[in-house]
Amino acid sequence: MLSFFKKNTFTILYTFFLGLMPLLASSSLSYWIITHEQEVHHFSTQAWCIAFLLACFSMAFALTPTTFIALLSGYFLAWKALVPLALSYWIASYLGYKIAQLIDGGKFLNILSEKPKVKQILENLQKDEFKIILLARLSPVLPFAVTNVLFSFSGTKLKNFLSAGFIGMLPRTILSVWLGTQAQEIRKLIEHPSEGSIAQFFILGLIIFSMLGLGYFIKKAVKFD
Repeated sequence: MLSFFKKNTFTILYTFFLGLMPLLASSSLSYWIITHEQEVHHFSTQAWCIAFLLACFSMAFALTPTTFIALLSGYFLAWKALVPLALSYWIASYLGYKIAQLIDGGKFLNILSEKPKVKQILENLQKDEFKIILLARLSPVLPFAVTNVLFSFSGTKLKNFLSAGFIGMLPRTILSVWLGTQAQEIRKLIEHPSEGSIAQFFILGLIIFSMLGLGYFIKKAVKFD
């Protein structure tokens, strides 16, 4: 175990960084948006294009949570935000996957594969990887950037990762944009993003469905003939 951590120190630290950064960066961005709300309301089309381009990188590097970006987009742009937002998610997914691939270079997967039982579990999981990716993306509690890294490290096929991930993100994206359109004040939206029984019920449903589905496929993968 100690040898595993030594060989993957940078990889593990990078994953930890991705899990921590959204809290720090979103707090700073929230303050700026609250104090410059009127300026954002008057953004030009070009300014919004730049904002979504920056969001691609900020989400890929875990500087801003995807739900946070969707809420703000819905608040300022309403349903017009859905297409550029979905495209931004797709690009951020690709960047996160490729960056993790460059950092790790396959070492993480190779070390895990040295153990026969672990290798068998990984191979079993890969048989259902499309469904697993879709379920992971459905859950609002699984960090976007961290799952990008984990799927990249585990050798997930890029085609499955992008297509299943895109489909899985749609329900929570639509919900977040809708919540943004319903908000009356930007501060209230940021501080209480999922206020309301309908939103909470839907979020809870996504979490339960995702966790049950992932639990089923993990249980299935660890069973050996």
